[in-house]
Amino acid sequence: MKHYQLPDDVEFPELDDASKAEIDAAFDCIDSIPPSDPDDIPIVEGFTPEFLRTLPAKNRAMYKYGYLKMVREYEDFMRSHPELDKD
Repeated sequence: MKHYQLPDDVEFPELDDASKAEIDAAFDCIDSIPPSDPDDIPIVEGFTPEFLRTLPAKNRAMYKYGYLKMVREYEDFMRSHPELDKD
């Protein structure tokens, strides 16, 4: 299984509990949205280290929290479906 890491040279401050709760609520809301037609999904550029460096500290903290949450969910899914792990 691949392990995804944040860039070491970008500072990510700690996020306060209220912001973590807001992000968790947003993830819960997103999970309840039915999937759309794949042809209707726009192509979105990923976050690059260069872009992350331009964000305010709180936004970098929010990004890190959400990113690590998605990585944990992905890794949990892959652990429960070892037949999909081809890496």
